[in-house]
Amino acid sequence: MELIVFVILIVAVLVLPLKMAAAMMGARNTGVFHCLFALLLAVIVQRIVGGMIPGVSENLGVLLTIPLAAVAYMLVLGTGFLKAIVIALLQGLIMIAAMMLFAGVFAAV
Repeated sequence: MELIVFVILIVAVLVLPLKMAAAMMGARNTGVFHCLFALLLAVIVQRIVGGMIPGVSENLGVLLTIPLAAVAYMLVLGTGFLKAIVIALLQGLIMIAAMMLFAGVFAAV
């Protein structure tokens, strides 16, 4: 039972911010499975590029992550590259807010 709750929370924290950001920016494909596939593709692309560039610092890694995620979002969600960059930034902000909200709720319990 705990595993099911954990999977639901992970999906809520990862997929729903992307779905909300994509809907705010007017992407064509904003379904849950499209967003999940976009996230998986973004992680795969980031791992491949991260493996090709050894010794990437943390700051440079963040700068590389946003455009790489934007390419995956552009391909899957059906939007332009600039909108995909804004979607990636919005997703990060929404995810941080959601994590703070979940942490506050679980800390109060």
